[in-house]
Amino acid sequence: MKYNKIIMVLAIMLTGCFEKKKDQTKTTIENVVVPVEHDYSEVSDYELTWDSIFDVDSNRYYVYFYSANCNHCVEIKNFIIERAIERKDVYFVKGTSKDQLTTDTKKLINAEKPGDFYILGYPSLALISNKKCTINLAGTAQIKTELK
Repeated sequence: MKYNKIIMVLAIMLTGCFEKKKDQTKTTIENVVVPVEHDYSEVSDYELTWDSIFDVDSNRYYVYFYSANCNHCVEIKNFIIERAIERKDVYFVKGTSKDQLTTDTKKLINAEKPGDFYILGYPSLALISNKKCTINLAGTAQIKTELK
């Protein structure tokens, strides 16, 4: 009879120790940050075509130009989608063969219609203010700085 009580007490103590270890493991796991992988479908309400970049019903907004085959675009995809969801003023244009690319920086600012609008490449970010392009940036570093 004495041995049964001792065994029961030991079993309860051992179980209590295991419970604490499980709780400690949970705490450690809860503090791990798991990066979220975003998809462009999350911002489908903000999709535009090249021809509609000046047709948004807002005085000030950004237009982000990207290509599915661009490594730099893939690199900042999660950042740009998160910022767009938070800000609600970033629109997306997926690159096509009809996009107007240039190396002439004079063509980047002041456009008021799609036929006069150019980008340097992908990724690019343009600020449209009062239906006119006022900022036109290319590259991940410049885009991240602008949207921080």
